[in-house]
Amino acid sequence: MNFENKERGQKQLPQQIIMINNTVSHLKNISSFLAMDIFAKAEKMEKAGRDIIHLEFGEPDFPTPSMFSDAAIQAIKDFQTKYTHTQGIESFRDAVVDKYLRKFSVKFASSQVLASSGCSPLIFLAISLLVPSGHEIIITDICYPCYDNLAILAGANPVRVKICIEDGFQLDINKIKKAITSKTRAVLINSPMNPTGTVVSKKSMRELANLGIPIISDEIYSDLIYEGDTYSMLNFTDNCIVLNGLSKYYAMTGWRLGYMIMNPAWVNIATKIHQNLMISAAHFIQKAGETAILKGETECKKMAIEFNKRRKFIINRLKECGLDPKYNPVGAFYVFLKYPDQSKKSFDLSIDILEKTGVAMTPGIDFGPGGEGFIRISYANSLENIDEAIKRIEKYFS
Repeated sequence: MNFENKERGQKQLPQQIIMINNTVSHLKNISSFLAMDIFAKAEKMEKAGRDIIHLEFGEPDFPTPSMFSDAAIQAIKDFQTKYTHTQGIESFRDAVVDKYLRKFSVKFASSQVLASSGCSPLIFLAISLLVPSGHEIIITDICYPCYDNLAILAGANPVRVKICIEDGFQLDINKIKKAITSKTRAVLINSPMNPTGTVVSKKSMRELANLGIPIISDEIYSDLIYEGDTYSMLNFTDNCIVLNGLSKYYAMTGWRLGYMIMNPAWVNIATKIHQNLMISAAHFIQKAGETAILKGETECKKMAIEFNKRRKFIINRLKECGLDPKYNPVGAFYVFLKYPDQSKKSFDLSIDILEKTGVAMTPGIDFGPGGEGFIRISYANSLENIDEAIKRIEKYFS
């Protein structure tokens, strides 16, 4: 933007700049993704010739299976490139119904499914739907950074409930009960959780359902659980909105396809909100997603098996070099590591490790105040790269 006065050829006055800044002051609490800051620095170092191992992103290193891409290409050739029903094409929504029946033994109608361009707009939609402006939504501290920011954008007040490594990063229902006020309208959970990889227990799910407050359940990593039972919030209540998508298990991050499953009572207004926000997800991408859900299980299980190998490997290696995570991450592809020298800020430490070792990781503070003192390690990378990264990290801390 050019801040010069074209008529007078003078720079804009400071007061005018202040006025411009004041127009966005209501968004001053929106934070950036520190993982992106780490990545930007790592990328710059790579371009300068440094060997960088990327463990900062929650993105599968596997390519999207060709079967899914072929379905999208065929859909484009068939001219399936126009708007669809705002909730998504019927065949994609039917595939979601089929998936949840097969995996979780829960039944719902395809009319309860809404597809969108990734899960992020659906998080915003769900919060906007359930939480009136000025009211409260309970989230965890720590949690995916997007939750806090999208709640603020939706006009809601996020109330953080701390989860601790001493409890294995499990939800404490008593803390949630204490956080409930007359303004509480929803609770937002993520299982398996980013950044810890922990799975919310059945007991906690059942207790959440019994609160009588709508639950927004982010289940984007629900296909990546390596130990124990798998279940959805829908197994415990229909007073919920379930969020899921194809980014993680199906290796389709850049395709931007997510969906939500909701109580029939909320469908009409949710559809209206989505019409205004997104109109609809791309038709040909929905066709790729339909193929992925209905026909991609064999390919996706191979990737999940490899993630589990990496999970076991990285936990063992960290223990061997005196960096025991001290909890068991059984899902997703993250380890949330409490590092030895707690006098160091996590962002400063992440930058220092990157500069000295070439290993990029995400500072814990990215996930809320409770994340200070931790770094998130993503094992969505090859065993060879993970092994080399741990060797470098071990040397750094020795």
